[in-house]
Amino acid sequence: MPAFTLTIDAQHIAWLQFDLPNEKVNKFTAAVMLELNQVLADLATRKDLRALVITSGKTDVFVAGADLNEIRTITTSAEATPKARIGQDVFNRLAGLPFPSVAVIDGVCLGGGMEFALACTWRVVTDAEKTSLGLPEVGLGFLPGWGGTQRLPRLIGLPAALDLILSGRPLNGPKALRLGLADACFARAFLADELPGFLTTIASSEGRARLLARRRRPFRERALASALGRPLLFAGARKEVMRKTRGLMPAPLAILDVLRSTHGMELAAGLAIEAQAFGALAPTPESRCLVDCFFAGEALKKEGGKPQLTRIRSAGVLGAGVMGGGIAWLFSHHGLPVRLKDLGWDAVAKGHKTAADYNAQLVKLRKLTPGEANLRMHRIAGTIDYSGFADLDVVVEAVVEDLAIKRKVLAEVETHVRADTVLCSNTSSLSVTAMAEALRWKDRLVGMHFFNPVNRMPLVEVVPGAHTSTEAVAAICDLTRKLGKTAVVVKDCPGFLVNRILLPYMNEAAWLLQEGGEVVDIDRAIVRFGMPMGPFTLTDEVGIDVGFKVAKILAEGYGERMKVADVLGSVAHELKLLGRKAGAGFYVYGERGTSRYNGDVDAAITGVRQELNTRKRDVSTAEMVERCLLIMVNESSRCLEEGVVGSALSLDLAMVMGTGFPPQRGGPLHHADALGLAAVVERLNRLRDQHGMRFTPSRLLVDLAKEGRTFFGKTAWTQPASALSPARTGA
Repeated sequence: MPAFTLTIDAQHIAWLQFDLPNEKVNKFTAAVMLELNQVLADLATRKDLRALVITSGKTDVFVAGADLNEIRTITTSAEATPKARIGQDVFNRLAGLPFPSVAVIDGVCLGGGMEFALACTWRVVTDAEKTSLGLPEVGLGFLPGWGGTQRLPRLIGLPAALDLILSGRPLNGPKALRLGLADACFARAFLADELPGFLTTIASSEGRARLLARRRRPFRERALASALGRPLLFAGARKEVMRKTRGLMPAPLAILDVLRSTHGMELAAGLAIEAQAFGALAPTPESRCLVDCFFAGEALKKEGGKPQLTRIRSAGVLGAGVMGGGIAWLFSHHGLPVRLKDLGWDAVAKGHKTAADYNAQLVKLRKLTPGEANLRMHRIAGTIDYSGFADLDVVVEAVVEDLAIKRKVLAEVETHVRADTVLCSNTSSLSVTAMAEALRWKDRLVGMHFFNPVNRMPLVEVVPGAHTSTEAVAAICDLTRKLGKTAVVVKDCPGFLVNRILLPYMNEAAWLLQEGGEVVDIDRAIVRFGMPMGPFTLTDEVGIDVGFKVAKILAEGYGERMKVADVLGSVAHELKLLGRKAGAGFYVYGERGTSRYNGDVDAAITGVRQELNTRKRDVSTAEMVERCLLIMVNESSRCLEEGVVGSALSLDLAMVMGTGFPPQRGGPLHHADALGLAAVVERLNRLRDQHGMRFTPSRLLVDLAKEGRTFFGKTAWTQPASALSPARTGA
């Protein structure tokens, strides 16, 4: 079946509808591009046509982009560059038609779809919520390769094009119109009525002149794009790229180079340079990892199945601390009225302040108006009793991380809600099954582990206990997605997934500190690897008391291999340092985000070394990175082996989204593949002999290394179905 349907009306207007058969969205595959090329070649021979109008047969989608499955198979530049040239040639044919073309964009128009629209003479968009235009390729590790780097600056100016391509940020219809990316914006309901008038406008020289006048950029933007302004523009853009990526992402720097070197060039010459740059980036390990992250995210959108419960319309939060206040803010931000309960009004007020602070940040960034922020705050009702809980659809417990207290709170709230209200615990490490023992209806309890800060961290771990119903899991996964978060379903085991992998990494940094490493040196080495912050900075952010408590829970659950380094206990209990929230931890925190190493920690380190009779030694940067990262790899492998998570892709994405593991490295398991599993096992064995059994390689790693297999790619290991059975608490 063809993807394109062409009709000619009585006014000699050609209407080309793109409706890819058997797919939910339109996307450009090799076959689709071949078909489009033939359609355009036939149209180019027509002498009777006044215009071409391109529409979509899909609801809420114009063109989602190129087929990433095909890009995923690219292994060499020799393959990638010709693919870019083919796409450029097809879109050049569209741009060269002897009559004007109009892209009618009512829905998603991204990547290759945006480049398709840019090749048209005119663009009409709707103000529908799903309408979005952008070039997100930078987030996939490559650049727009079908003309995007060349046509976009010519249309909207160099400064605006730089911003859009480097950020990958999409624009809605009205913003696209204001920027000049679109030539008209209509309400979806009136699109059919308004389109004939637009076609009449472009048919007259006066109408075309009015539309083209809107594209003229302001003087300041023209000055920045001038010969004098360009060096400043690119220097500023490069400085911002380096600030955000530390030079660890090849694509943004390549985009800067292409836009700088091709500015003012003839289109054909610029396209050739663009294609070469695409060819260099598409096969890189960074791009492959980022594309894998994308596919993992798409797979997780289906986690948990379809909800069978009534749509969740109202929520409650127990505990108005930083997490509770953040969760209440999230519900209110997405339109849900929420009851925020704590034991006293002072505590409730603190939860309100957290929500108000998050809204204030959005107002400052101009993502909310003061009126919108005020409306969101009015959705949060504070209480010190259970008034209003009888009609809630979901209640999230976010009290202190103590099993006995959580059981008591959950048992209490159960008597104040409906029988079908879903109960959730925001626990980061405690057993959901053990909590459910306090409930009459155990099947309604689900772990819903948010990460701090709630307004920024995109991941939520959804944790079914041994008794949790599939309906409750599906409802919470659906709710998580409606809250704009990514849900990953994980087994009920100590630490679940993310903390089970993250805490050994933080603990290993403490072991290095005991042996002779320095806090600042270890943090610096890990940041250079690509992590957003070092392990000691992270410990301060989490809270030393919280981190130590979770580490102890994991040590109780997993035994000797997760034994907590003595120095953490000394810093937490003897020095009583709490981290950033108290102004001092491994670092001392000042005004405006400043920090410096806390020399008081030296006494604790020295005391532990003396007590353990440990001689200080030099620790190399390579050893710091190797030990911290391989401990994560090993625990990740164990989690996969035990079926804590559904796939290697899901595990890696969870670590990227939940810990900031560098996405260009793909996650711990991608990192293991990059090192080579045989090399990983050899290094773990060496570390085990030097530093103890916590480095003993997992059975899965040993088996895969022996078989010459990997976690990803053609020789990837497939998780057996038996591994996905419920985990034993404390396994």
